[in-house]
Amino acid sequence: MRLCSCGFANDDAAHVCVACGNPLAREGNAPEDPSTAGLRPSTQDDTEEAPRPAPDLLLEDLRAGTVVRITAPGGILGRAGDFSPDVFSSRVSGVHAVVAASPDGRWTIEHTGRNESSVLRGNAWSSLHAGAPQPLFGGETLKLADMVFRVAVEAPEAAGSFAEATAAAATSDAGGDASATSRPAACAEAVAWSVRCPVCGTEHAVADADGRVDACTFCSDPFDRAAIARVSARPRPVA
Repeated sequence: MRLCSCGFANDDAAHVCVACGNPLAREGNAPEDPSTAGLRPSTQDDTEEAPRPAPDLLLEDLRAGTVVRITAPGGILGRAGDFSPDVFSSRVSGVHAVVAASPDGRWTIEHTGRNESSVLRGNAWSSLHAGAPQPLFGGETLKLADMVFRVAVEAPEAAGSFAEATAAAATSDAGGDASATSRPAACAEAVAWSVRCPVCGTEHAVADADGRVDACTFCSDPFDRAAIARVSARPRPVA
């Protein structure tokens, strides 16, 4: 250990005393140079930036349209959870998943329930597992048992609700908002095609307008799975 002149015992690898901030002797426990006592290394910045408030995490139920708002530091999702427990179906566990906000404002989710949880990023679904938290950046589709949610991240000071923001985006895409005319033509024409399950609301990516899906991979009942075969593809704007 390295003993500082203030009496605090530091780790062998330490160069600055954790207790008082004085530089430690280079070798052994030799006393410090009096000329450097009380001085901190010039590379250390004493000004610390205040931590940013974590944004709210929003989960929109694609079937019912209800929104679950999750505030920092997070908590339990499920029928016995900390956020809108009455929203979740009987197939969702009481403690189905845990969401947490890190000090820098980033969100993660970890599966803890009985039935499966998974997240869609781009065109790929990935399963969530206990002991392996995954990040949520916003824009993902989250599946908890038989429920499907659209994920968004909203700063606490942001004006308007998640539903209002979604409605405004839809109006803009439909040409009903004047701001739509200011978007580049290339952005307006960039679309991705998907087929939405009429039972659970899961979006399945397809190649083009003629794409079809024979069965929904997330519906458990055979009749529910087959219902998607009658659904035509629809375009989705690509950011």
